[in-house]
Amino acid sequence: MTFELKEVNRPNPAVVDLTENILVNIDIAQENHAALRSGFAGYPANPRWNINKFHAWKKGRQLRESLAQGQMVVRATDSMLIPISLAEKQSEKPKSNSLWSQIPSWMKHIRRSYQTI
Repeated sequence: MTFELKEVNRPNPAVVDLTENILVNIDIAQENHAALRSGFAGYPANPRWNINKFHAWKKGRQLRESLAQGQMVVRATDSMLIPISLAEKQSEKPKSNSLWSQIPSWMKHIRRSYQTI
């Protein structure tokens, strides 16, 4: 008797709209996005859901609680729901629009060391 192992395909993180104004980057299969939204909106779980939909619903509830407790925020630039620690890191970065500031530091070093003849 031989057994065949099935590979579990984890979906790639995708942007999911939780509400009209809130997006989240999460790795939940597309068929479970409605359950995720339902949990985020505060609706009760459907007893006929399979385990994957229930986990998506539970994750939606956790995201809502994290937002209410101030552990997550909605980023103003793109309405993405992110952890507060990430938002603080992004706000600390100085924003500069000059082209020179967008060039990686290793490339600036090469340019400084380059001599023309």
